[in-house]
Amino acid sequence: MDHTRNEGLVWRPVREGVTLAPLNMTAGAGSFLMRFEPGSRSPAHDHPGGEEIYVVQGSGRLNDIAFGPGDYIFTPPGEGHTLHADDTVVIHVNLPQAVVITE
Repeated sequence: MDHTRNEGLVWRPVREGVTLAPLNMTAGAGSFLMRFEPGSRSPAHDHPGGEEIYVVQGSGRLNDIAFGPGDYIFTPPGEGHTLHADDTVVIHVNLPQAVVITE
């Protein structure tokens, strides 16, 4: 059994205004947290294996879908999107396969 405490998280930069803290990741797949600073965004990307997101904090949009704290979003395999953060956003992400950047 693994136990990761909040103070033990290692946040690493992904792009300007976006950081990632791995929880259980291998080769870009698995479980992790992402933090988006206000006004930041992810690059456009596809999910070959799908994606599950749980919004821990903040609000924004996944393409045209508005989200807020407590929301759950499932992206089916083969679909893609871009995340736009209105304020500080923290999401828990579960990916069965690594994403493919399309921009």
